Amino acid sequence: MMQIDTQTETDQETLRLRDAFRVLAWEVFETNPRFREDLNQRYTRFYSRWRQSKIRSMDLTQLTELAAERDFSIEQLLTIRECYYSIAQPYPDTFADD
Repeated sequence: MMQIDTQTETDQETLRLRDAFRVLAWEVFETNPRFREDLNQRYTRFYSRWRQSKIRSMDLTQLTELAAERDFSIEQLLTIRECYYSIAQPYPDTFADD
């Protein structure tokens, strides 16, 4: 049976941006020296906090506003997300001057 994709482009952009915030939060949490358990324990601790985050219920407009409040462009956040998922790619040098 063929599945019909009912997500709009806005829905997909919202999901990608929300996930970019999750990736950024994980990277900050993961490098925090207070949490030196094994990876599974760290992610379990992180995920329990992430599930309670207000970010998970924000729409695209709210996420965009949050990005601006935190001095990130949408492009920067999506690049961070993309780099995270393609482990071989380092962060672009363009962020060094931002």
